Amino acid sequence: MARPHVRDFLTSFVRPLVMGGPLHVGAPIPQSDLDRWDGELPHATEELMAVDEARAAVLSTLVCRVPSIILEADDLALAAGLHNALFLVHPRAELWSVSERQRRRIIDTALAMVSQPLSRDRTRVLARHALLHNLFKVRRSDILLTWWTGRARFQGQTPPARLTSWKAVRRVREDVTIVGFDDLIGASVPETSSITPTLLRRSPLTQLLDNHPGAPPLHWEDAVFVLRDAELARAVAYRLVPDAAPRDMIAGPARLAGAFEQMLERAPAEGDVRAVAAFLVHLNALFCLGEMGLREPAAKSPLLAAVLGPDSASQRPRGLATLFALPAALAAVDRRLSIPPGVEAMPALANRWMAHRAQARDLLGEAQVEALAQRLKRHLRPSPADPTAAVTLPGPPPPG
Repeated sequence: MARPHVRDFLTSFVRPLVMGGPLHVGAPIPQSDLDRWDGELPHATEELMAVDEARAAVLSTLVCRVPSIILEADDLALAAGLHNALFLVHPRAELWSVSERQRRRIIDTALAMVSQPLSRDRTRVLARHALLHNLFKVRRSDILLTWWTGRARFQGQTPPARLTSWKAVRRVREDVTIVGFDDLIGASVPETSSITPTLLRRSPLTQLLDNHPGAPPLHWEDAVFVLRDAELARAVAYRLVPDAAPRDMIAGPARLAGAFEQMLERAPAEGDVRAVAAFLVHLNALFCLGEMGLREPAAKSPLLAAVLGPDSASQRPRGLATLFALPAALAAVDRRLSIPPGVEAMPALANRWMAHRAQARDLLGEAQVEALAQRLKRHLRPSPADPTAAVTLPGPPPPG
């Protein structure tokens, strides 16, 4: 039996993974096929161009100048590993006589495929995100079809036309159930519980940009380098603070603040702690910026009242308290990190900032702020004096 060519995999799986559309999940891909496909890539020019053009279109909304990206062996391996993970939860996998030993081999192969070296190269980071940006949107439509003489279930498949014709006469009814990321390849699925986190660690930009309750925890040490790229950090910040209901608005920032809490329990580099702390403080400024239109400059924040109020205390997501307590805690450790540059130069924004800080202290309590400050002191050394306080520039020459 002829083995599939790489162009078939690019057309049926990789391209729809990037662009959206039905993903064709077939038999598991062995490592030998993946090695062979790497040599076949130069002979699949048309399919490669289609994938790379689709990835460039994805990146055009993130960066001003999209770099030239070419599908490489590591991209192919990540896609093949994801394919095998989806095979493990395929509704027909059990019908294909897959033994427990074979399932274990498929899991090990998929894990090896997605365990590509981590990369901090900007082009590779963007290319991997463009490949996997739809990962959290992967879903399966299960259809329960009933008619006057029977019923049938189609999992991820379209019912044949012979069963859906003459709907009124045969009293045909279709009930559709959507199986999302959590139930397909999320952390709760035993078969893929080790594959998906490993895959996502190879695309830290995807973890920063896309918030999903079932996503594995973010390791800031893998992703903090993204914050040092001003254009990417800006794109992440704007994606994290959508124009939405209060609980949706704080979901992404709270998730990253929760990862920051875990980071403080480890031994991160001081520069990494400073970068993440400054980014989270910047997100606080974006919340203030969104309330610039309030009639009273010193009015209470509707956002803070909704997500930190007593009625919502039991529903606070992890990291939310740290997110809003961080500016006050940093003020006791390093004041230069406690407020984003430029806020004080805009009186209206500075007023909203002060109103937010006072309201957050009232709602969270001094104990929360002090406890966070003590944790930060273990990682942040006393900073030297601000250089601007020690340097005096000559003034302009006198007129005339």
